[in-house]
Amino acid sequence: MKLTTKTAVVAAAIASTAVLAVPGTASADPKDGIVSACQEGKICLFDGHNYTGDMLQLDPLTSPPVSFPFVGWDWNDRASSVWNRSRWDACIYTDADFNGRYYLIPPGATQELLFLYDNAVSSVAVAQCGG
Repeated sequence: MKLTTKTAVVAAAIASTAVLAVPGTASADPKDGIVSACQEGKICLFDGHNYTGDMLQLDPLTSPPVSFPFVGWDWNDRASSVWNRSRWDACIYTDADFNGRYYLIPPGATQELLFLYDNAVSSVAVAQCGG
């Protein structure tokens, strides 16, 4: 059987389109891969956007809940996304000791940190915001 150049080009174009379409059908929610990594009840900071990269889990599970006046030198000004899996509001602050700008993240919510908050988190208040 002899293929013409036109037939070969059309077949190659169809094959490349099929290969390009496959990855799009396999994509999933970025949080799906971290459900087991970010434990229920914790506040998780990620150094990458879309809940990727290294993760810090903060555990506020006491009564009253514990806040974190400083996230530590390893995580200071490092977080790019947050998942609040605790049952309390979490406020991220741009400075230590709950100073600077703050942003409220309700229980169960995720937040991409953009602009003023990206790589700027230094403390996390639990169940209390503002000051």
